[in-house]
Amino acid sequence: MSSSEIKLYLPECSTVRVVECSPESWMIQLALEEKDLPYQVKLLPPATGKDASRELLTRNPRGTFPVLTDGAIVVFEPFAIIEYLEHAHPDPPLLPGTNALRALALTRLHEAHNLADVCEPIYDYLSKTRGKDLEPSRVYALGDALHDELFFWEYYYGVSAWAAGSEVTFADLAVFVHLATAVHLGLGLGEDYPHLQALYQRMRNRPSVDHTWPATWKPTPYSFLQPAEPDDL
Repeated sequence: MSSSEIKLYLPECSTVRVVECSPESWMIQLALEEKDLPYQVKLLPPATGKDASRELLTRNPRGTFPVLTDGAIVVFEPFAIIEYLEHAHPDPPLLPGTNALRALALTRLHEAHNLADVCEPIYDYLSKTRGKDLEPSRVYALGDALHDELFFWEYYYGVSAWAAGSEVTFADLAVFVHLATAVHLGLGLGEDYPHLQALYQRMRNRPSVDHTWPATWKPTPYSFLQPAEPDDL
């Protein structure tokens, strides 16, 4: 099957307040770039579920992003898409070849669900709450859960530069999209997370990230996830 038939259906996120990104959709776009697969992007309204566009619902009855079509094949759910891509388009691989490293890469990939689980409430709150209605205590509480999770990833990336072995894998893509989105929202890495800062920079320098970087993200991050001042607590 020709890879030129691949089409990726993504939410048009430039209008999504503050976040301006769909991390899980971005992860799939990064995977396609890393595999050097030609593909087309179809941007659809960001509404999901029963409010999703008819074009999305005809391909995914759950009305969620992303959706990938490869010729007549339709795949949705991000990790299902990843598994499909590795099977249907195995070269270059984004999972290690040895059992031990593949097991580690898959563990880290699925473990990234924990990172997504603490990030998504932050995205949801900031995108749906008007600036004048934001409660700093709520943002800081959500940020505390993120910091608790980042503790694990700082340790993992202190052990090795990549999640499993000496090459980038799907696991690194899954971590990076949430890490980059948190940085966009004001998370500082620097002193507290030097290994994650190094990962962020390694990924930022990759052509796949450069080609897919959210167009509406400004060079200066937001300040929502910056440390609280004493008077704000």
